[in-house]
Amino acid sequence: MGRIIFLILIWNLSAQSDQSIFLILNQYDDSSKSIDSSLNANFEGAFFQFTEPVKELIADLEKEQYPAAARMGLVKRIGLEYNVQYIVNNQIKRNKDRLFLEGRVFSTRSGGLILRRKIDLMNYQNGDFNELNLWVGQIIDLVYPGWIENREKILFLDPADITYDKTPMGAALRSLFIPGWGQAYSGKKLSSVFWAGLEMSLSTAIILSYIGYDNAVKNFLQYKKQYDETDDVKEIASFRTLASKEHANHIKYNKLIISFAAATSTTWIANSIHAWVVGPRPSLKIYRKWDSTKTTAN
Repeated sequence: MGRIIFLILIWNLSAQSDQSIFLILNQYDDSSKSIDSSLNANFEGAFFQFTEPVKELIADLEKEQYPAAARMGLVKRIGLEYNVQYIVNNQIKRNKDRLFLEGRVFSTRSGGLILRRKIDLMNYQNGDFNELNLWVGQIIDLVYPGWIENREKILFLDPADITYDKTPMGAALRSLFIPGWGQAYSGKKLSSVFWAGLEMSLSTAIILSYIGYDNAVKNFLQYKKQYDETDDVKEIASFRTLASKEHANHIKYNKLIISFAAATSTTWIANSIHAWVVGPRPSLKIYRKWDSTKTTAN
């Protein structure tokens, strides 16, 4: 059956040589799916050839220093072998309720990558067929409204349209009220314990410093009073020394209070910012916007 399709396509291409010819390489993690047949059925008269994916084209382009030029020699050789103008390499994978599709379009004339699309969205009924049709349809400028409607019936058009019960702002406001609450609200238990413990430690340090400051002031005033009231030379010297020591202590504890208060305030704000950063968000975008007129090469 594959050979019959191949021969029919070659005949169609020969009859309409003014059209661009696309070699389609589909890699799919479910061998039971008839992806190629779906494209033939939905693009009647389109000029496709199908063959097994070429490993070198499937390899990760991100590791290449110049992704757009990394496959030039290979692309040109394949173009000559199959007599096609463009190579479309599609990788389709599913992971639980997610659907991943990466499509790349290479020009066999230049050998370069001229168009690329990555989608990562919630899977829906026949989503793999539908997304592949949309992608290929955008390449050849032939998209049927029904394909878009199939997606819109199930998926949100934009993540901004989704209302979540928990939000990053909700987490930030909670942590601004009680340190660590926002993290706990977001399910970040370790972060919650860390920030709550840190603020508690700093607050305790402020309280202890204030107690030390208050005792130093009281002791200073007591020794100063005794110093003023005595006429004994030895007691004068002793009370002066004790008063000087407590005066120094009160200065020290005053500086500690200021330092710990500043650290507490800074940490409190940082805790709220952190709560916003790690706040509840959709882990993956449901629909990634894509401009079909924009080519990407990296």
